Amino acid sequence: MRRLVVLAASVAALALPADAAATSTYDVRVVGAEVPPITSSLGTFVGASEGPVGAWRIQIVHQPLRTGPTVSITGGSLWLALRTGATLRSAVVGGSVSVESRGAGCANQVYGVRVALANGSFAGTLTHRRASLLGHCVIYAATITGRATLTA
Repeated sequence: MRRLVVLAASVAALALPADAAATSTYDVRVVGAEVPPITSSLGTFVGASEGPVGAWRIQIVHQPLRTGPTVSITGGSLWLALRTGATLRSAVVGGSVSVESRGAGCANQVYGVRVALANGSFAGTLTHRRASLLGHCVIYAATITGRATLTA
């Protein structure tokens, strides 16, 4: 009986550090640009980051931005490529996009982006870069900066 108790205690002691070591938290600053597909309710962004994450991609499904000063994020996904060659994924489970500056005249539009992930979060700033072209204000690019935190 004593050997069984010692064996059980040894297995439990070995299992705890292994579980703790298997969990890593990545907290990275990211910058990127919007790429196709782009719609009024879908944004796809790719870029690079500092630290252990080399490249990333996030796709955010949201209510159309024209429907209000703050719209809900309803889905999407995040993908991170670590410099070690491993990849991490997370589902987008909620969040919001809020107008910070509508861009008077034809100035850039700025939005605050808050994303809830299945195992983390993303907070950043989306900028619609605009210019006047033949009398019309057009968005010619969109960039995003922020910080992603992901536990894997």
